[in-house]
Amino acid sequence: MCRRQNPLTTSNKALYDLQQWLRDQRMHTGQSYRALSLRAGCHATTLQRAASGESVPKLQTVLNYARACDASPEEARRLWKRARYEHTRLLRGGRTVPAPRPELIRDFADLSAALRDLYEKAGSPSLRTLEQRAGQFGVLPRSTAHRIVTKQAMPHSRQQFQAYLRACEVCEPEWPAWEAAWTRAWRYEKQVDLLSVVTEENARASELASFVLAHQHKLTTDHVVAMRLAQHPELAPRFVSQLRRMRDGAA
Repeated sequence: MCRRQNPLTTSNKALYDLQQWLRDQRMHTGQSYRALSLRAGCHATTLQRAASGESVPKLQTVLNYARACDASPEEARRLWKRARYEHTRLLRGGRTVPAPRPELIRDFADLSAALRDLYEKAGSPSLRTLEQRAGQFGVLPRSTAHRIVTKQAMPHSRQQFQAYLRACEVCEPEWPAWEAAWTRAWRYEKQVDLLSVVTEENARASELASFVLAHQHKLTTDHVVAMRLAQHPELAPRFVSQLRRMRDGAA
């Protein structure tokens, strides 16, 4: 017979749900923890702690518990992931800004936050586990996975991005929305980079044109142009345009 258990006291609502589910499964079997431990292949104290402790148990313990009760391993895994996710959130003080949904992702900042959230919702698995789940060897090395989950880097290719989704156990029907978000973020960042380069080159061309106008009483224009454009030949088209506008304005 099952002995009456102490009330659950955890502040982690998702962990509470997991522990209550585990207890319900044991009640259905009518077995003691000692008897259950023989089927689960782990100590009775470990099983009891999984269903009553303040910390999130290991996934394997939860799966062993469920198997010993002939309960759904999929449900056990789902509840465990939620408990781990809530535990991670509480460690940060519970004041995190929700990660954007795929359709709302615009840039790398949005995508990085969303990828970190996927990792945490997957139960914050080890880097080794991520690498193994990714599939093809070398597509998602542990060093790269670390940089992605710590918001230091982005998946550099669609293949690597798909490997990351696979490693975080994102269902394939959801991949198109995530792939569209990845493409959108890369396109946005490239546009920003291009605008930065154009702005910088315009500023340098304008500076060169100003120099020519300021020193044209000492040097011939041809001399100055040859001297300065030799350093920055890529500025020639912008220089001519800037110089023409400045001279027209002076006139």
